[in-house]
Amino acid sequence: MPPSRFIPSLSHLSLLCALILGCLALTACQATEPSTEPSATASPTAALSWSSVASLVSGDQAYLHVLALAEDIGTRPVGSDAERQAAQYLSQQFTTYGYQTKEQQFTVEYYVETAALEVLTPTPLSLNPLPLRLSGSGEVTAELVPADLGRLQDFPPEGLKDRIALIERGDLSFSDKVTNAAAAGAAAVVIYNNAEGPFRGDLREESPIPALSLSQAEGHQLQALLAEGPLTVRLSVQSTQETKPSQNVIARPSQNDCELIVGAHYDSVAAAPGANDNASGSAILLEIARVLDLADQEEGVCFVAFGAEETTLSGSRHFVATLTSQAQPSPQAMVNLDMVGVGTEWQLMGSPSLVEKIDQEATALGLDPVPTDPHLSGDHISFMDAGIPAIFIHRFEDPHYHTELDRAEFVEPQLLKEAAKLTLLALAALASP
Repeated sequence: MPPSRFIPSLSHLSLLCALILGCLALTACQATEPSTEPSATASPTAALSWSSVASLVSGDQAYLHVLALAEDIGTRPVGSDAERQAAQYLSQQFTTYGYQTKEQQFTVEYYVETAALEVLTPTPLSLNPLPLRLSGSGEVTAELVPADLGRLQDFPPEGLKDRIALIERGDLSFSDKVTNAAAAGAAAVVIYNNAEGPFRGDLREESPIPALSLSQAEGHQLQALLAEGPLTVRLSVQSTQETKPSQNVIARPSQNDCELIVGAHYDSVAAAPGANDNASGSAILLEIARVLDLADQEEGVCFVAFGAEETTLSGSRHFVATLTSQAQPSPQAMVNLDMVGVGTEWQLMGSPSLVEKIDQEATALGLDPVPTDPHLSGDHISFMDAGIPAIFIHRFEDPHYHTELDRAEFVEPQLLKEAAKLTLLALAALASP
């Protein structure tokens, strides 16, 4: 994209930049004395400093939204009553902050996958697997072979022809593990967790072979049995197609212009309450909307809470397609928030020029994002595929990802506060001339 696509030209976005980027370091802003000389051209809002905006952000306030979505409403899979309730909650909150809010309806066609795994010999044993999303379908009865982390060097020299690979989670993406195993001749893959509990993982594209996940405890159980001798197992993954309703929640400022979009999905997988994934990102949408409203700087920034993200980004893809079909002006850029309340490191990904620009500003604030996988999936991809620059704010890594342990008790309000500040920083950087 040409550089001009990254730079909003409206005056209110320039004021937003002046509001937030007038001072990058909070301590420096606190040490700066306000000028007593009036300016004939300066807007009152332009004189506000970064510290003034940052002081409005509350991690505790954002955490209340995490509790409402993940605990009061709970698990929010696509098409469920709970997903609908979450959309209504978000819509009500945006309306409270003075935004024009509507729910954009759409339907999703997707595959529901079920999995089974049992040891046949030497001792029968039934296990509790979960299918990896976009797993291939089928039933396989074969020898189970340990393959460490699923790296190319972890497979036996003779390959895995017609056998099933047992792989530990970690180091590589799920897709890379499955791709490597299939290339080595494996008929199926079992990936067990490297942390407590089960998990439901996602593949980047449909797998040519069945692939499923196990809890750490059951993975270790299979490893112990393999240490005593060969195992024959039967594995199956079956898919059925379903159509479900969902909705995006769109919040616009009073003048209805959307130069920049801040987005996050609010649905969850069926196995998890979805506190970090992604009540945390949804909570930051509401907190940024509240802050911009209080600072009277909401014009030019729209918010979209996406439904059905867990089914191949369906909500954001529908939203972007609607922009195109209705010949609406494309937003200048999009900021995506997903899983921002747990983990050890901030990560930025998306359009390279945006990542570089915002990374520099974030580092100046001491948030120090680290490099990450540029192919990590998220709703920003829907915008980038349509030629709209986008950046993804994410925190690495959550051991409770897609499990029943993704609860609000593990989400940290301080991280929510940092996520809100990073988002404000991104908006200001995108608005800077």
